[in-house]
Amino acid sequence: MMDKKKALRYLFSGENIYSILFYVIVLYLIITYVAIPSVYAFSSVSYISAVVSGSMVHSYPSIQLTYYDWLQSHGYNMSQVSSWPFSGGIPIGSIAVAYKVQPPQIKIGDVIIYRATYNGVTEDIIHRVVNETIVNGTYYYTTKGDANPYSLPFEFNIPYGRVVGRVNSIIPYLGYPKYLFNTMANYI
Repeated sequence: MMDKKKALRYLFSGENIYSILFYVIVLYLIITYVAIPSVYAFSSVSYISAVVSGSMVHSYPSIQLTYYDWLQSHGYNMSQVSSWPFSGGIPIGSIAVAYKVQPPQIKIGDVIIYRATYNGVTEDIIHRVVNETIVNGTYYYTTKGDANPYSLPFEFNIPYGRVVGRVNSIIPYLGYPKYLFNTMANYI
């Protein structure tokens, strides 16, 4: 009986790597299975996704070329661009909180989350809308990651039906567990 108590004290102490790992796993489980479902159940949030790529990060040295120069070369007014949501980018490891809105409510400059399949994998894409087209009453969007030099092939003519929401807010750091799992999965 004493061995079990000693083992539990060791695990709950917070003073060793196993204890810290235990608390990280417990925190992740609470966020995943209690906090996030509660947000969906008790608010108008339609979607939450972790930012796991650097495509919206503005701290890269090339951001002047990939974002500001690209926008200027494509005819965007820089004073309007500075008023766009998340004009300073979105850091890796953040949680993007999105709300479902009607197609006319999505404007150029908004950041949206949509589902895309590329390289055989379907993932959430969190990118900025850089073009909108309406064909026979159906809305289509073209997006681009701020830090990407151009729109990727899957970012053209995204139908509204694949858009899960317009990003309204960002919660820093809470998406790191997913980012770490995705990073580890790339090495397996």
